[in-house]
Amino acid sequence: MSTANTSSSAIPADSLNALSAEQIVSKIKAQAFSCQDLLAYYEAQYQKHNSRINAIVATNFDEARKRSIAADEALKNGEDWGRLHGLPMTIKDCFEVVDMPTTAGNPIYKEHYPTQNAEAVQLLINAGAVVFGKTNVPLNAGDIQSFNDIYGTTNNPWDISKTPGGSSGGAAAALVAGLSPIELGSDIGGSIRTPSHWCGVFGHKPSHGIVPLKGHIPDAPGTLAMPDLGVAGPLAKTPEDLSILFDILTTPNEPVSDGWALTLNASSKQSLSDYKILAWFDDPAAPVEKELRQRYQTLVETLKDKGAHVDEGSPANLALVDFYVPYLKLLGGEIATSMSTQERIKAMLLVPLLSVIGRVIGFPATFMNTLKSLRQTHRSWKKTNEERLRLAARLQSTFDEYDIILMPVVPTTAIPHNQKDDIPLRKIRVNGETRNYTELFPWISVATILGLPATSAPLAVTEEGMPMNVQIVSRKFKDKETLQFATLLHKLVGTIAP
Repeated sequence: MSTANTSSSAIPADSLNALSAEQIVSKIKAQAFSCQDLLAYYEAQYQKHNSRINAIVATNFDEARKRSIAADEALKNGEDWGRLHGLPMTIKDCFEVVDMPTTAGNPIYKEHYPTQNAEAVQLLINAGAVVFGKTNVPLNAGDIQSFNDIYGTTNNPWDISKTPGGSSGGAAAALVAGLSPIELGSDIGGSIRTPSHWCGVFGHKPSHGIVPLKGHIPDAPGTLAMPDLGVAGPLAKTPEDLSILFDILTTPNEPVSDGWALTLNASSKQSLSDYKILAWFDDPAAPVEKELRQRYQTLVETLKDKGAHVDEGSPANLALVDFYVPYLKLLGGEIATSMSTQERIKAMLLVPLLSVIGRVIGFPATFMNTLKSLRQTHRSWKKTNEERLRLAARLQSTFDEYDIILMPVVPTTAIPHNQKDDIPLRKIRVNGETRNYTELFPWISVATILGLPATSAPLAVTEEGMPMNVQIVSRKFKDKETLQFATLLHKLVGTIAP
């Protein structure tokens, strides 16, 4: 049994918030403090701060303490578990974790206690992580805010009257509040990128298919198939941590490791001046707040001053609607797989009605594609998939010319809590105008529909005192290019924190 001091007083409150996860693990391995001390520190942070934010919604400190003791004993015996040795962390409540509930915000899963970890979770544990909690999500991870009937509403630590985003909203809020040093999220509708933007942390949506999603809800527990569009990915406070987590999460799992090896080439870029960049910040489908647009323009000019080649405009004569409409069709098909028969029938009955009265009640016409696709045939899906492949082919010429595309994540900084009405009927304010809530989705649709890597990186704090990020996109499997650009950008703009 370890004799390390396990009281939270061993590490002063808030003293680790300025350190990266990599730095914390270095201190663990140097035995500057014990793994037990570190877990006690995060338990104290949880007790002190979580009630106002409601980011962490389930915990198992007893099991985490056992693992922390084992981590300390391992170090004494000269054993190194990996790059996350003894590091406490939380996991988005869509990933199955043994001895903790996994609900995806849905009351039907309130008593779902998995008997094995999600594959992505296990990869983190294999690297030494100590999982102590789960973070909040919306119902079925299906909103850009994080609230549900089981655990309630998660608040943004920068301003608790606002949402931290969704569906990885609890994850981003826990990070920025100092409740967890790293997080595992997932993304099908900007669910990593938007919370990162609204909370001022780093988030990475990997290329589709390279991080395992087995053990993620939705789909239903026990599903083996990789879903269309959806990915699992890391959130962190620094780009270096983000890259470490990405490397861990892209370790091939046992069923495929004998048959193939994933090779993701490291970036050859050493400075911002090495990049050829397309800056795409304007589109009528989702106009951006004026201050955000001004700050993006400042970024463009700064990058040019640093020697980067930057052109402005949309890629290959394409507009957001070219990506957004087929994205909604494919998204509808994917959503339908996790809906009950009763929910699908209700949605399908609404389609003819909304087609008639939609304009009167303010239903966004473009979003009708999602509802219609809930009952699509396989032939219809194949037709949209072919459209996706043609878009990818058209975009190749852009990536032959440019290393990355910079674009907004969403049109605004964090919005006030807005839980009334169904998603298509909600409204947001952009530049003093009332616009459809669904305009929070077009900018994320490009990387999602094509399975491209996209890193959401902090850029600035607005005059209102809220964080904002920029979205960094590259061709498929060039994840390390977007991560490297985020690293170089971070050196330029520095760390932002509430």
